[in-house]
Amino acid sequence: YGWFENVLGYPSATLEYFKSRGQPEKWKEYWFGEDAVTLFFIGKDNIPFHVLFLPALLLATHEGYTLPWNVCTNEFLTFKGQKLSKSRRRGIWIDEALQLYPPDYWRYTLISIRPETGDTDFTWKIFLEKVNSDLNDALGNFIHRTLMFINRYFNGAVPDAGQLGDDDKRILRTLRTKVERVAKNLDDFRLQSALRSVIGLSRLGNKYLNEKQPWKTIKSDPQSAASTLYVAAQIVRALSVILEPFVPFTSNDLRNLLNLPEDFQWEDAFSPIPKNHKIKEARPLFHKIEYSEGEMQDVLEKARSAPETVSIDDLSKIDLRIGKIVKAEPVSGSKKLLKLTIDIGSNQLKNAVAGIAESYTPEKLEGKQIAVITNLAPRKIFG
Repeated sequence: YGWFENVLGYPSATLEYFKSRGQPEKWKEYWFGEDAVTLFFIGKDNIPFHVLFLPALLLATHEGYTLPWNVCTNEFLTFKGQKLSKSRRRGIWIDEALQLYPPDYWRYTLISIRPETGDTDFTWKIFLEKVNSDLNDALGNFIHRTLMFINRYFNGAVPDAGQLGDDDKRILRTLRTKVERVAKNLDDFRLQSALRSVIGLSRLGNKYLNEKQPWKTIKSDPQSAASTLYVAAQIVRALSVILEPFVPFTSNDLRNLLNLPEDFQWEDAFSPIPKNHKIKEARPLFHKIEYSEGEMQDVLEKARSAPETVSIDDLSKIDLRIGKIVKAEPVSGSKKLLKLTIDIGSNQLKNAVAGIAESYTPEKLEGKQIAVITNLAPRKIFG
């Protein structure tokens, strides 16, 4: 069976990768280094080949290969209760998905239903709930409200914490605990649990704002409103870090709104955003999907049937000329193909293959003028 020897492709591919880059010995750092760690993310049907065959083959060499450190296995994801099938148009493919909604909508949904301990099912109902309830109403709403209030009441500058109350301190302690929990779950490859902690933090932030009501206390107790928004800003900053493994585009957009550098470390989630730090004008990170569950499949089918468009940049790359067929001849072994030799000017000849042998004889084609795209990448056809 192919997988018995196919797993040896892992070290072979590593060797080939560095060999092609002029570093023929560097691959050994990944397969013999003391600190080398190999991780595998596979489907449940490939477990034996990665936890039995691969270690056995590596051990059999007696050369000290690094053995698999962890094999993270997924069960199966189905689409509306059925197995995915491209030939039966059952499912949705990446290019189609990205035509409909931003990548983070899909990333969030798929991680949240990742089949970690059993098969899971994708439905449009789940997708709408994850985008509208989790991303928009919980995460997006908390972030937008926090930044909007800071812009409105404190001229876009993170306010002074002042004397924090017990509730404020409790929230900051919970913030640290949740960030640590996200990290632990990621280390254990429990992506669903990690993501639940992230969205749980945003729900905690919303609850905190609703209880403290800074839009009211700004009139009666401005310092209380300042303390509330200072604490909320710390949650938002932490979210800008811990969102990155799950929804990286959103994380980047959020750090831009916070006026923070794109490059950061995980530990930055614990670093307070200082008072007087200027943020940018708030804008929504997500938008609700207004279609119903029943309409979503129609939206997908409409996207599938829409003709592909070509950008003006792609069109400008095409070198289209009028050429003259100087020779036409049959392709051996084919009833449909003719090989054409075309003069495209400037003493240049171009070879092409056309499936028109059943409609034209070679003699009828010779001397004819045709339109030719002269800069198509070469491709081998019928030998």
